[in-house]
Amino acid sequence: MVVTATDLVVEEELTELTANAAEMGWSLAILAGGAFVLGVAAKDGSRLFWRCETDRYPTWPPAWHWADATGGVIDVPTVTGLGGNFFHGNGVVCAPWNRLAYKTIDARGPHGDWTIGDWLTNSRTRQCTTLSAMAARLAIEAAYRFERRMA
Repeated sequence: MVVTATDLVVEEELTELTANAAEMGWSLAILAGGAFVLGVAAKDGSRLFWRCETDRYPTWPPAWHWADATGGVIDVPTVTGLGGNFFHGNGVVCAPWNRLAYKTIDARGPHGDWTIGDWLTNSRTRQCTTLSAMAARLAIEAAYRFERRMA
């Protein structure tokens, strides 16, 4: 098996994310190929889940799919959250650090004005340049701005 730069970066960042998830009470299930499922507490007392796919990371941002607890069901209204600036009606997390927010990658993506290769220098990325920072931002949005699921 050939180990790539992506594999090394993801392995290192997943080690940090695993520690943070344990500290914060998030659920984290590591899947094959550098993917994982993150679960965090939502404002209404439920849990929100994302399946994160890290292929091409960090050249491209990861893909944060809305998911069920197993990561087997993704991007359907029953698991997709709404509320705030990040969780709006297009069905993707709207942030430069989510590959799915780019219209060139996903038709639901609201941003045809962003260039995916420039995600790290996009001013809206702010400090969300690691998987742990992205997870922390999702947890904050879930705790304070989540309103409801799409269906």
